[in-house]
Amino acid sequence: MSENIRVGGNVNIKVGGTTRWYAKEGVEINSNGFIDYFAPKYTYGDPLDSPVKESVKEIELITTLDFGSKNDTKGGTNNLGMLFGKTYEFKVKAYHKDVPKNKTDIKWMLKYHSLSLNKWIEIPLAAKGDHIKVEMNEEDMCGRFVFVRAYIKDPMKEAELPVWKHNRFRWFDRMEIHEQIKNRVKDPWKIDQGGSSLCGMAALYYAMIKRDPKAYEKLAKELFRTGQYTIGNYILKPHEKALSMYETKPTDANYVSMKMKAIDWIVLATTRSKESLNSQFVYNGFENSQVDMVKAVNWPNMLTRMCKEVAGFTNAESHDLGLLQIANKKGLSGKLNDAIGDMDILNLKIIDRKYKEGKTILMMIDANMIYNIPEYRNLSITENSHWVVYEGELSFIDVGNSKFVGFSIYTWGFNPINQRNELGYEADISQSLIYRKERINLQSFKANYYGYIEIS
Repeated sequence: MSENIRVGGNVNIKVGGTTRWYAKEGVEINSNGFIDYFAPKYTYGDPLDSPVKESVKEIELITTLDFGSKNDTKGGTNNLGMLFGKTYEFKVKAYHKDVPKNKTDIKWMLKYHSLSLNKWIEIPLAAKGDHIKVEMNEEDMCGRFVFVRAYIKDPMKEAELPVWKHNRFRWFDRMEIHEQIKNRVKDPWKIDQGGSSLCGMAALYYAMIKRDPKAYEKLAKELFRTGQYTIGNYILKPHEKALSMYETKPTDANYVSMKMKAIDWIVLATTRSKESLNSQFVYNGFENSQVDMVKAVNWPNMLTRMCKEVAGFTNAESHDLGLLQIANKKGLSGKLNDAIGDMDILNLKIIDRKYKEGKTILMMIDANMIYNIPEYRNLSITENSHWVVYEGELSFIDVGNSKFVGFSIYTWGFNPINQRNELGYEADISQSLIYRKERINLQSFKANYYGYIEIS
């Protein structure tokens, strides 16, 4: 409301200090005489607000914070922050003037900037009083500063405490992770399964980046930051019995033995853990035994489905990848069929034609093909089976009585064009198929080829 003052004579004000006028809407002074002010006239800044008798000045965090990466590319791990799913207690430490008579007048709010939505989010809390407990169970807050506010009247002008909340994979350096993602978006072949059995996952994401690099970039960043990523109805995250993956450190012996870059381990291992066969056969991201390697097997039906659910392809169809067909190929019956026919060579020519038509081909082979070893062994699908991505350049050559075939593939983090990896090392001389684009014996191809997944 306004204050109106009307006088018929002069108004003389003599002050030696500061005179303040507070009004909600305005002050109006009317005089038929003169208004004289006997004090220097200075104006600095905006008008002052009226004093608030009850307001929160300062709050504090009672719960101890946990360490995590400093995210500075230097390997520091002494950065303090909150953890997803942990409960934290905050309390009012000081008031601007009077302590409120009724502590339930104190309200609380959380505020943070959402990277996924690219906007600020304010979350009023139901709890009231001079202290509260908050369970930090919002994934989107991970990797962000959370601003905790306590106030009586004005949340913008009363107490605020910024607290860092760690990325879900808190021990890995965000700046290094983002640099690795950038490198893979530019050169998909830099995805490397290292010493793991995650060849199918590597082939899947290599194909995904070539189709839609932005989709991979978003998935990789959000999975690292929040610990999960949603694609339609598919929620990508570790199996419920493998949540210990979130606490993995780059210095852990289990992780070091995988010989994988951080982002490749996070994306490939997490995806495979999600697809664990059942709760008794869970892949936890590490392979310390033959059983662990079996848990990481990339089954043809699973990989075919994931080409659509995860990688975003519209169509995915497998060819000659039934378990019985694969088993036959590995044994003596496969050797006999290859000796009397050239069906595998015909399939290779079909693969090359589909590749030239723009299809992406995930080829299932025995790793012996890469080493030019024409061996038939009665082994299960889980032993030595390997997924590669076909990259064209098919050629045949006859040398005397010997027949050879050559073509380009993506595998093991090597560039299909020059056969060098991210560090500049070329494939080993024993890896004939990918070493300097050398050809392999036709029999080595036939003995080690199983089938393929066609996606578009």
